[in-house]
Amino acid sequence: MNQQSRHLPRHDDDSRLMQGMMQLRSCAILELDDDGLIRNGTAGVAAIYGYAREELRGRSFACLFSRADQERGVHLALLARVRERGIEQSACPLVRRDGTRFRAALTLERGVFEGGGPRILMVVRDITEFFQDQKRVHEAQESAMRAQRLDALGKLTLELAHDFNNLLSVIASSLDMLSARRAEDEGTRRLLDLAHLAVERGTRLTRQMLAFGRGQALVPQLSQVNDLLAASQALYRRVCGDGVQVTLDLADGLPPVALDVGQLEAALLNLLGNSRDAMGGSGRVLLQTRLEQRPHAAGTGDAGYVRITVGDSGPGIGRDIRDTVFEPFFTTKPDGEGSGLGLSQVHGFAAQSGGRAEIGTSVLGGAAVSMYFPVAQDPPGASAQAAGERKP
Repeated sequence: MNQQSRHLPRHDDDSRLMQGMMQLRSCAILELDDDGLIRNGTAGVAAIYGYAREELRGRSFACLFSRADQERGVHLALLARVRERGIEQSACPLVRRDGTRFRAALTLERGVFEGGGPRILMVVRDITEFFQDQKRVHEAQESAMRAQRLDALGKLTLELAHDFNNLLSVIASSLDMLSARRAEDEGTRRLLDLAHLAVERGTRLTRQMLAFGRGQALVPQLSQVNDLLAASQALYRRVCGDGVQVTLDLADGLPPVALDVGQLEAALLNLLGNSRDAMGGSGRVLLQTRLEQRPHAAGTGDAGYVRITVGDSGPGIGRDIRDTVFEPFFTTKPDGEGSGLGLSQVHGFAAQSGGRAEIGTSVLGGAAVSMYFPVAQDPPGASAQAAGERKP
């Protein structure tokens, strides 16, 4: 006899023991032979799997696993380990009779019935709810860590941006003084022009850094997002180029939001440029607006947000880098083709406006970046007035 096997009660006694556990509706007990064929089971089998016990008798317990897991030999590996060790515990996804998957905790124990061959008792507990709770806790912890990291990066970037901006101001003033002397040397003038261009580029980068660090002064206006987007359709199409089809999907009846219109335009142009580059100048872009209920940034329950999403048909963003795309100087573009501050500016602008930015997968198959702006608590009539002021 295998020293790791245990003597179990006679089959009749074992059946009475299993029947006595029928009240455990959150678990099922299956009796398998040494080859994994199901010999018996408790009423919990029907509660968890949706099978009547008679349906499973004589079938391999492989039917409880998904086809993909069967092909990978997950059930065979479990059998091999319990034969070797006498007992095996595992957590894995299983499949109900209707094809739905659930998370299960398994305990398999091998023994020898008196007067019979080896048998395996398999205890299955449905831990789907517990697993989902743990997953939500883990996601919340990761989200909090990302927020802390971005906040720390924002503070550092803000300090650097202010120092950099002061240096640029000195350089720009010196260049203006040199230019005022109207040097007759053509080579000197060209050098001054190049220096001015570099200062302008540095100034743009500084603005993006300030936006990420939430140190840029915003001028929020009560705005109807759909009106702003519809008015800029021609600009968006020019930015994307002739090879990109730009479609607007605007939800009706959106409430007004308070935001800096110029910064919104800059953020959208950043996102559209990223989509164009990711698709190599050819593909589709969807600009979408929706009203959603989201957890309030202050953690005081849900609140209404207007979502603006730019999605494309490009290659998308890998899950392994989604947590870092909003960090300053991170870019997937080749060296020299991107500053890595575009998405950080989008994140900073949305956060400074009281909202947030998120990245995911577009309905077109590529990447989708969403900005959420809190619904404005405006006085009666302000919405209509804001909309009327923007009409041509």
